[in-house]
Amino acid sequence: MIARTPRLILRRLAVSDAALIQPLADNLEVAKQTANLPFPYGEVEARNFVDQAMRAHDMGKELVYAIITRRDAALVGLIGLVVDVAPIEVGYWLGQDYWGHGYASEALQAIQNYSRETLCIRRMDAVVFDDNAASIRVLNKCGFQYQDSWEEDLPHRGGKRIIQRHQWRAA
Repeated sequence: MIARTPRLILRRLAVSDAALIQPLADNLEVAKQTANLPFPYGEVEARNFVDQAMRAHDMGKELVYAIITRRDAALVGLIGLVVDVAPIEVGYWLGQDYWGHGYASEALQAIQNYSRETLCIRRMDAVVFDDNAASIRVLNKCGFQYQDSWEEDLPHRGGKRIIQRHQWRAA
């Protein structure tokens, strides 16, 4: 466990998480707000993702954590840091049933605290599609500031999409 909040626990991924991630990620509404989550998302994709994420964690490239509710120990989504880039980049997604409950903000604040206090990170970026108003609100609530935008052709996400970069700096 790397963080505990009033409602959540952030912990390192386990092999058994693949079975919990798969049904959450196999949702077009979730996938279309991410740049890389494949759709459909089957058991093979989930197992491969967990395996790759665990290897990347061991190599110090990416740190991916399960977002778990303290109330019922449900895995509700993932949050992670790409640490082999500068500035470090944070990304997250939640299963659709868990949208609108404040979990993303709570998990992001926890990862910011962990990053600042344990990893000595003073700055991090987040990228988001410009039409993802909910995620932009989460970033703003957590102190991220808009930096810039650009257009990318993402055929697997419907073609050209506008991407925004937001940045957080530790106080």
